[in-house]
Amino acid sequence: MPAQINTTCIRCGKVRIFLKRWKDKENNRGNMVTHVTTVCPDEACQKEVDAKFQEMRDRRNLAEERRKSKQNKPKTAVAAVVVN
Repeated sequence: MPAQINTTCIRCGKVRIFLKRWKDKENNRGNMVTHVTTVCPDEACQKEVDAKFQEMRDRRNLAEERRKSKQNKPKTAVAAVVVN
């Protein structure tokens, strides 16, 4: 496994600290993937970052739902009327 890579907080720039690590396989098949969760050492900063990411996820999910509902809508035919 490669050496631990230090990441910095996207908001305050402090070096993030290790929270947890776990391994899993997608659908119990394929390659083993190692996940690492890191957090900002400043709890208030981390809460703001989490809130911002949640807002971004909500916006993305809403856009995805709109796109799906638009695709599922039946197309209606429009008749043209010619008046002389």
